[in-house]
Amino acid sequence: MMEGCGVVDISRKQFLGMAALGVAAAASRPTVAAAAKPANELKPARRTLIRQVDILSMDPALGEILGGDVLLDKGRIAAVGKGLKASDAEIIDGRGRILMPGLIDGHRHLWEGMDNGVIAKITRTANDYTPYKYRTMVAYTPEDAWLAQYASAIQAIDTGVTSLLDYCHIFHTPNLAEQAARGILASGIGGTFCYQISHTPTYGPGDTVKYADADAMRNAAPDAQHWKIAALLREKVFTGDDGPMRFGLCPRAGLEGTPMAEVKAEYDRIRSFQPHLVAMHHGRRNKGPIDPAVFQEVEQLGRAGLLGPDYHISHGNGMTDEELAMCRDTGTMICATTMGEHSYPQPSIHGRARKAGVATGIGVDGALAFTQDYFQHVRGAFYNLFRTDEGKAIAQSYQGQDVLDFATAMGARAIRAGDETGSVTVGKRADLLLLNTDRISFPIVGLLGDRVVNFANESDIDT
Repeated sequence: MMEGCGVVDISRKQFLGMAALGVAAAASRPTVAAAAKPANELKPARRTLIRQVDILSMDPALGEILGGDVLLDKGRIAAVGKGLKASDAEIIDGRGRILMPGLIDGHRHLWEGMDNGVIAKITRTANDYTPYKYRTMVAYTPEDAWLAQYASAIQAIDTGVTSLLDYCHIFHTPNLAEQAARGILASGIGGTFCYQISHTPTYGPGDTVKYADADAMRNAAPDAQHWKIAALLREKVFTGDDGPMRFGLCPRAGLEGTPMAEVKAEYDRIRSFQPHLVAMHHGRRNKGPIDPAVFQEVEQLGRAGLLGPDYHISHGNGMTDEELAMCRDTGTMICATTMGEHSYPQPSIHGRARKAGVATGIGVDGALAFTQDYFQHVRGAFYNLFRTDEGKAIAQSYQGQDVLDFATAMGARAIRAGDETGSVTVGKRADLLLLNTDRISFPIVGLLGDRVVNFANESDIDT
């Protein structure tokens, strides 16, 4: 259930059929120019009362409520309790179902969802990720960009993800970037669209180029056009900050080895656009002395005053305790991608980061290479802990709600949306999932958090 959308009596399959019709229609459009509407202009949802539902609130003050009621009004949670009355509301019978917050994906390259399965992590294929990306990003048209973002966001919603951080790192012209942003806005999903101050390739579809040359283009410093794109997105597309999807920016890909003075100048210019989030891939590679004059590690950003409550670290593998303390003290957020981290030499940081007091989420990352069923990624957040002795000790203290925290309440804080979503709390957006529990292998006893984390699948989502 998304802000601005009424609760309607259709199944997930019917909804996807409707979405498919929209995708097909969009494919024939020469341009897509639907403007983003501020929250106060969205069509209000009807008042809805969900009765006798088992509530997995993820709100410490409420906990789990068996047979409770939730009242929704104008896309917000108006009341949570038992025996609620609302004579003018549409009634949903929640008996035998679980109501929980919508899931939060803190790091996804949304455009890749159009190529699901092109890269298989278990069976090695010729389509290694970076060459695939370098080939594909120059083949997109503005229409492709809109369609990829829209359809992939619909896929995310279908798997229970109601908010995400879209790390958009290939659309390098104004038309591509604008239509990518408009595609995600059209889907209705919440979160932040983070445009990367990107590359300017000189090759196109069908050209032959050396990998090293393509890599150099990808990692080059931003040029004047990239800053114009950032201004266009801010001034023409994301004109306000009160909608469910917000504006963010990512620094260039090739920051490692860049003089720190240049890094600071780039970050300062990015922040001049007042993005909701500044997101960046980070992972600790250096084991020896650090040259303070050039950028290598997160600790240098901390010492330069470049971390903060708007800064979001993707991956973060190998970060030190000192760096985690810097993140905690500055309000910096982290997202580790659980399944994606398995192939890296250093284990996922998410367990250590949460223990250190850092708002930490999880994500799909490359939607083309991993299952879209987000409950599988939630389970991966637990299994990943067992890669290290420290992680095993952390896992011993976890219950289901601790694991689910990465994808709900804390996951929302980790994309700077904790005041708006992530728990079944009065005043927050009605970003909610209603789960069926009548599947024969879905247990009928135990804590709601344990049941969901251990057994829920995409197919269990009713609404």
